[in-house]
Amino acid sequence: MSPRGPDSVRAGLVAAAARPLAQFAANLPRTVGDRAYDAIHDTRVALRRLGALLRAFAPVLSPRTVAGIKREIRWLRRQLGPARDLDVFLHETGPALSALFRAEPGLAIMLDVARRRRAPLGATLAKTIASRRCARFQAALQKLFGPDGAPPRPSGRRRAAGVPTLDSPFSPFAYAELRRRYKKLRKSANRVEKLREDELHRLRIRLRNFRYVCDGFRMLLPEHRYAALRSAMTKMQDHMGALNDAVNAPHLAAELVAKAGRGHDRAGRDRAGRDRAALARAAGAAAGWGAARRQVMRSTLDEPWRRMVKRADRMFAALKK
Repeated sequence: MSPRGPDSVRAGLVAAAARPLAQFAANLPRTVGDRAYDAIHDTRVALRRLGALLRAFAPVLSPRTVAGIKREIRWLRRQLGPARDLDVFLHETGPALSALFRAEPGLAIMLDVARRRRAPLGATLAKTIASRRCARFQAALQKLFGPDGAPPRPSGRRRAAGVPTLDSPFSPFAYAELRRRYKKLRKSANRVEKLREDELHRLRIRLRNFRYVCDGFRMLLPEHRYAALRSAMTKMQDHMGALNDAVNAPHLAAELVAKAGRGHDRAGRDRAGRDRAALARAAGAAAGWGAARRQVMRSTLDEPWRRMVKRADRMFAALKK
């Protein structure tokens, strides 16, 4: 390993994946414990980071292996998703709504419905984590991102000159991947405040993946330039995450209202029936809050975006020196 980072693409893969792999291994068992709220979030972040790195290194890896790991990442994220959505509502969105609409009793009922729906998901997650499929997935991750385990892309009869392999120098591979991703990111949002919601959603995911790959390759980046860029990316990502929460919260609130009468006992169903009007008002409050928050967050996107782009341009200019 050189002072600037790993020598080969294979060594770069191992180095880039070390932290998210450790984050995943440490948090997955805790997704059913007392700190499940934080652990589920951290596990999902680790899976996203590993997925972003998998796509970055895909040109030098076996397509069959890449497809298999992608499939299992999607599977486990889907298993964690419902619990995470309810956790966000219970710990963040619901309390924020209750603080704004203190006189609205339907919000307390809605939170109770969310707690009842969240309770059995712990047992479901425990079965998932203890399953053979999850064990195979963890073993596959360790093998892929281990120092000797990554299966290379089959060379075929001929391999074009300049196409990287696992034994190629890491720095040129990493810089080319970062520049490719940044060019695509910058081009997709010349006027970020004018983007539609579906375009903003895609931009949010693209920005998140770019940041994760940058984090994996940070040993090659100018320390101070990247620290400034990362701070700006984090703020932009938080801004777009808040916008995404404002889009999703009213839908989850409406879903909770629709399912409020489907309790496991008669008393729960009777209560939901008596309080249906209050629940409807609470759903309306959530919808109004979401609409107002979306408008505010959209109208203030331009400034953090421009700051991030300015810092990214400076960092990439420094890489050319």
